[in-house]
Amino acid sequence: MKQPSQLTRLIWDFYRENQQELDQLQLLANCRVFRRWGVLHIQCLTEEIGEALTEVYSLIREPVSQMRLAPKIKISVKNITVAVFYVTSDRIMA
Repeated sequence: MKQPSQLTRLIWDFYRENQQELDQLQLLANCRVFRRWGVLHIQCLTEEIGEALTEVYSLIREPVSQMRLAPKIKISVKNITVAVFYVTSDRIMA
């Protein structure tokens, strides 16, 4: 099996001390995760994986927000967009 991307490993490392949440994000191993034009793309192999990741979106949003990886997350299956989420930072920019 292909090794997960650096972005996938960053998200997993964020939850390394919380095994339950880490287990929910293991589905990312079956996805292609990359950044392009300010969007974190998650391309899934099947609709079931895409829907499951949509349900645990908040677990993906948190590390993306805190590490400022991208302002938007797009989940797709076979080049068809399943969901688009905007990442909002809790920090106030001065």
